[in-house]
Order: sequence, then structure tokens, then C-alpha cells
Amino acid sequence: MRDLMATVGELLLLWGFLETAIRKCLAVIHTAEGKPPTKAPVLTQWRHAEADGGDRRLEQLFADIEEVATLRNCLAHGLSSVSANPWRGEEAAVVCVMHDGSRRCFTIGEMQEAKDHLHVTTNRVHDLVV
Repeated sequence: MRDLMATVGELLLLWGFLETAIRKCLAVIHTAEGKPPTKAPVLTQWRHAEADGGDRRLEQLFADIEEVATLRNCLAHGLSSVSANPWRGEEAAVVCVMHDGSRRCFTIGEMQEAKDHLHVTTNRVHDLVV
């Protein structure tokens, strides 16, 4: 259970690192354009700020972020229960309630993959600012 909870916490923390990197990109854009930030979520602000560019790399980066955004949002807003019984031979998992009321199970393995994905994606965002 500790490993499962640690993985959930790490994933949420890595998402925070991604949002911090996105805020740095937004600061550069807002400074260059002389526009103040809005109250919209940072990913939404960034997507709108970059919408005119048509940069294929950014489109792929947004798509890669969206891959893990669903998992992050479920953990942050719909975490419902956990299952971590090593004697059943099943991988530890969390259960989240989706926006439509359905339930979705995420295994610790899926969350580990998402953590790796977030780390790589955050580094790609950092490379844009440098």
C-alpha cells in the first residue's frame, strides 16, 4: 500500500513540476506579447498562447501531455479507492470515478509509466524555455 500511495504522490508532484515548466513558457510568451496571464488553467493558457504558431513539435508535445492528463485529473479529482492485496496476485491499483460516473482502474505499473512520461515531457518543456 505504501508503494501505491507513494506512486500516486510522485505522479501528482511530477505533474506540478510540469505545470511549473509551462508557467515559465507562459511568462516568456506574456512578456514578449505584453499580455497578462489569465485565470484559466496553465495548460489551457499555453495551448491558446501557442495556437497561432502551428509548430508541429508543440502539437505533439500537447498530445503527449494530454496522454497523462486524464490519469492526473482522475487522481486529483476522482480518487475513490485502492486495492493492494499481494496475496491475490493482482497488481496494486487505484480506482477513480470519471466525470461521467464510470469507474476507471489505474495500476501501479500504469502510474509508473505515467511518471516516466511526465519526467520526459517536463524536460521537453524546459528545453523550449532555454
